[in-house]
Amino acid sequence: MEDVQRHGIAVDDALQQVRQGDDHFLRQLYETNRTRFIKWFQQHHRITENEAIDLYQKTFTIFYFNVKDGKITTLKSNISTYLFGIGKNLVRELFRQQKQQVQLDDVSEIETASYEFLTLEEEAHQQGLVKKILDKLEEPCKSILLMYYFKNFSMESIATNLGYKNEGVAKKKKCLCLKKIREELLEYQNDL
Repeated sequence: MEDVQRHGIAVDDALQQVRQGDDHFLRQLYETNRTRFIKWFQQHHRITENEAIDLYQKTFTIFYFNVKDGKITTLKSNISTYLFGIGKNLVRELFRQQKQQVQLDDVSEIETASYEFLTLEEEAHQQGLVKKILDKLEEPCKSILLMYYFKNFSMESIATNLGYKNEGVAKKKKCLCLKKIREELLEYQNDL
């Protein structure tokens, strides 16, 4: 870790102090990396401060138990880099779980065709339909769906950005918007 190395402590020595249960050193290590970690993940992964704090706590806990259980005895990188690596893996897992949760939540709300319409992996011929339907959508539906599906905003972030009371209100609005899209798709299919 850069800060540990600046103070004359090698990474392996730092790991040894953690392994031996040096609580003072562990607290210092935790605090040294906390602020930079939280800010970086908020900026680069569009997560809230609370989500970033939770992520850091999980990351540091994994690091701690990996050291205590002997899963890592030495590092080729510094401790900070190792923590960021754990954090990146956790945030990927979080986004994967959120995507699966969205799929499960929305299955009853939209047909398979409309779900495929909302994914980023759309084929070229469907992109025209997406643009056409999005252009027809009025606010706040357009903003909600763009933020949620294309910009990966959380429902809490959408609620904050659009001035809703809480994420439950934003989620209800999103469901109503998806219903409008389903109706548009049915209309489009009937016109074929």
